[in-house]
Amino acid sequence: MPHLGWFGLVLVVYAPAIRGGFVWDDTVLIDRNALVTGQAGLASIWFTQDFPLSLAALWLQWLAWGQHPLGYHLVNVLLHATSALLVWRLLARLGAPAPGLAAVLFAVHPVAVSSVAWISEIKNTLSLLFFLLSALAYWRFDRQLEDRATAGVGTGAGTFAWYWVSLGTFALALLSKTSTVMLPVVLLLCLGWRGGGSDRCSSASPGSGGAAALALHALRLAPFFALALTFGLLTLEFHRQHVLAGANIEPEPFWARLAGAGRALWFYLGKALAPVNLTMIYPRWDIQVGSAAAWAPLALWAVLLAAAGVCKRPAARALFVALGCFTALLFPVLGLFNMYYLAISRVSDHFAYLALIPVMALVAGGAANLARWATGPSAAASRTWLRATAGAVVLVLAGLSFQRARVFASDEALWRDTLAKNPAAWTAHNNLGCLLAEQGRLDEAARHFRESLRINPANAEAHRNLGRALLLLQQHAAAEEHLRAAVQLKPADPDAHRLLASVLAESGRPAEAVTALETALRLRPDAATRLELAGVFRQLGRFADAIAALRQVVAANPDNAEALGQLAWLLATAPDGALRNGAEAVGLAERACRLTDEQDAILLGVRAAACAEVGRFPEAVASAEKAAALAAQSGNTNLARQSQRLLQLFRAGLPYHEAPRGSRP
Repeated sequence: MPHLGWFGLVLVVYAPAIRGGFVWDDTVLIDRNALVTGQAGLASIWFTQDFPLSLAALWLQWLAWGQHPLGYHLVNVLLHATSALLVWRLLARLGAPAPGLAAVLFAVHPVAVSSVAWISEIKNTLSLLFFLLSALAYWRFDRQLEDRATAGVGTGAGTFAWYWVSLGTFALALLSKTSTVMLPVVLLLCLGWRGGGSDRCSSASPGSGGAAALALHALRLAPFFALALTFGLLTLEFHRQHVLAGANIEPEPFWARLAGAGRALWFYLGKALAPVNLTMIYPRWDIQVGSAAAWAPLALWAVLLAAAGVCKRPAARALFVALGCFTALLFPVLGLFNMYYLAISRVSDHFAYLALIPVMALVAGGAANLARWATGPSAAASRTWLRATAGAVVLVLAGLSFQRARVFASDEALWRDTLAKNPAAWTAHNNLGCLLAEQGRLDEAARHFRESLRINPANAEAHRNLGRALLLLQQHAAAEEHLRAAVQLKPADPDAHRLLASVLAESGRPAEAVTALETALRLRPDAATRLELAGVFRQLGRFADAIAALRQVVAANPDNAEALGQLAWLLATAPDGALRNGAEAVGLAERACRLTDEQDAILLGVRAAACAEVGRFPEAVASAEKAAALAAQSGNTNLARQSQRLLQLFRAGLPYHEAPRGSRP
């Protein structure tokens, strides 16, 4: 298939997702990218993040596409299509039968959709690209060594060039996502299958590779293993300190995780061979380690691998290598190591992305052998039979992937599909509730938050979200109950403390609200929380503290129009004359009005008050009149009335000063 047609096929299959939006944590991963937020520089992220190269790729895309999902989706799809072509090339070099069929099966497989259509999983699509490039480079290095050995030529200065290319691209794969650590194991299995490559021992039978030859390859791959071990340990430590810290997840006993790993292997193999009933979050299995049934999947898998390994038939050896690679590629994500996702489910489609490749290679090889068996010695008939059968399978898989990509086109479609297949997915209930709340459907959102909590009472995020929905519904007592539960379950969550402060302030307990906001600021010193703290200080009549808080916001964010306006208002209208500074207030208000193109009625009113404070009453009147007109035009009758009252004062040549316990402008 020409490359243009190849890319065209993949683009058609993923068309629904390409036209879709962001899902789940896509926007969070982009907006909270350390490079986007400015918390880290390009040079520093390599030592402070779990997948720095993927973050850098998202940052570059953010510079290009911003908040438009189309570009991100296209990049992911094109990375996937390119990797599928590399799969074809790698399998062809390994001598695998029907490599093109294996590659196209991988390209259109429905299990891959969760990695390709989910922007956040650029970690998968980018890391696979470097993984395959590294494998291809190492294979070329090995072939060069064998050719030189066959020709009786020694190794030259440039012999190891492809070796260093392979090691370098492996490092890039690890920097994209650490689950690629098993590359050296996969290389050893493939080298053994193809006869050990260069420097075969004379005692090695053809195709066996020989223990000595594999030992030599293991020695050459030692830097790869060292790199893999280093990145693996760093990732485990990163998860322990940053991802799992404060996540309120009880670690599961190792034996339960080991038994679950055996079941997961069969699950992933089943989905690779029959990709139906796929969902974003699968039901979480309850593993009873005291039951023999819990250990049966792992025991059967070990028996299958052992039987394939000891059998000398070519088909059995191919099965052993394919299942060995499959097991190795899944090893980092089988649940043997603590991961946050294990609290949601033991398995996920996006964990199986790399592991699809050896299964598709096995399927393609089996189909090629079946075609030869079904058609006899005629090569032409065999090719015709294989093309017809493979074409039908590819069309079915492409159709399933197209339907699956439609599910990933929007958040609501994704979570409704998930709940239709797994009603106990508490994360899906919580996420769908957030979407409904954003649409103003608060009662419906609250029902999903409550269902999430019924399934998982320790879900701090659902407590926080339900508290916020109840706050908007003016059910303050119930909102406070859930927000206090959120704070207790996750004390390091600044959003929960901030929402609790809002409930307390609206319930007439501003002093308690200050305590909650100060806690939130210690956890995350952002402008929005400081602005809210300034508002509560004003509610308490602590104008000096409010001014100090607003000065901090303006110092950190000179273009924050809201902070400029609030600070200007207090400097112009504070009841204590010692706090007022009319000249500074005018400058701040003028800047705020320029930043909003003189179209914000509140800021125009602030400028009017500032001008009145310095005696510039004609300008105060003009600004207040414009504020009143804009407020009336937008239907804000309350603000229009306030602007008219200020106008009366300014026309009389009087400034406006707040009462000792002032209210918001």
